[in-house]
Amino acid sequence: MKPATKKTKPVIGIASYAAPAGAAATDAERTAANLEGAFGLVRQAAAAGADLVVLPELFAVQNIADWPSAAEPLDGPVLTAVAREARKHRIWIAAGHVTLEQRKRYNALVLFDRQGQRQAVYHKTYPTIWELERGIVPGPGAMTAETEFGRIGFAICYDLNFAELRLEYRDAQPNLILFSSFFRGGLQLRWWAYETRAYLVAAVLGPEGGLIDPLGRLVAQTDAMFRLAVTPANLDYAVVHLDYTNVTLDAARLKYGKAFAFECAEAEGVLLIRALGKQRVQDLLSEFGWETVESYFQRARKARDRVRAGRRLPIGPPPFAS
Repeated sequence: MKPATKKTKPVIGIASYAAPAGAAATDAERTAANLEGAFGLVRQAAAAGADLVVLPELFAVQNIADWPSAAEPLDGPVLTAVAREARKHRIWIAAGHVTLEQRKRYNALVLFDRQGQRQAVYHKTYPTIWELERGIVPGPGAMTAETEFGRIGFAICYDLNFAELRLEYRDAQPNLILFSSFFRGGLQLRWWAYETRAYLVAAVLGPEGGLIDPLGRLVAQTDAMFRLAVTPANLDYAVVHLDYTNVTLDAARLKYGKAFAFECAEAEGVLLIRALGKQRVQDLLSEFGWETVESYFQRARKARDRVRAGRRLPIGPPPFAS
């Protein structure tokens, strides 16, 4: 089961900032220009009521050829500036930067809270070969942070290509995954969101950042004209399988049609349930005896193992209404 959230409908700002070509001559000037450009999007997001803004991978040094050499401590100038913006606008910010920690360089995604306090530092699990050759150290794997929005996971760029990391997040059950990247991700973004049963925020260098829901559907997107998208994400939700659930689904919709949204992905055999008011999705599941899709699959695995071990299964109720 997904963890309960305190603020169940946060407004998310997706800032797909990309540096303008040829605007600055020195690395210091490029960094300063990138900070100003990215923070302009942060300010717009804050003005639109965003609770959380996600910036792309290496947003401040993206146009520095030897960006690993720009590594800074966690309290260095770039991340200090990010913390200041978070505190100023009372907004959470996740920012990609190259960090220097205990004499090791990391491609990191750093999360700051509304007070500008650092709440999480994720190190890219799968740096590219180019990065590894230049001293970027891999992180240990999936990590999550408990926040006012619920459980948040993190991924950076090349990480998206590795199923083992995705499966770690499936098991960790975050409500929200923050993806900060140079490349856009394409189909993989939707598959990550679908398999982890999480909302996924993609902040990329350029167009096609966005928010993907737990059914793998695009909710909001940035483009070449609008590099900022601001959209709510309903994090009081559950994904359940249609087996067994469908038997009492009509009764649930009749009783709670205004309290919950029931969105069916019939081809995939699953249902996304979202709370529309104060009643919680977990209470609905408990009342009708429904289980999340991961719980159902785990029960199926145990049943399979039991039969493979030579034991019979008792006959249960049919999975579909007659």
